[in-house]
Amino acid sequence: MSATGVHVDTDLCEGHALCIQLAPEVFDLSDDDVASAARTGGQWDQDTWENVKSAVDACPRQAISLLPTSTKGQ
Repeated sequence: MSATGVHVDTDLCEGHALCIQLAPEVFDLSDDDVASAARTGGQWDQDTWENVKSAVDACPRQAISLLPTSTKGQ
């Protein structure tokens, strides 16, 4: 699957911050201890994408998901 971005479900996130440890250039933690992802459209290098995928796998609440590439018009 190709991905264009990352989504954090704020209802599921419990602020464990594993995502921030794995991909600090992508994730941030709010004052309420809820993670969020940078809104750059997924324009990261391969190493960063690998870190993001590791963060998705490591999230204990499975609150992080990859947004699929749009196939609209293809």
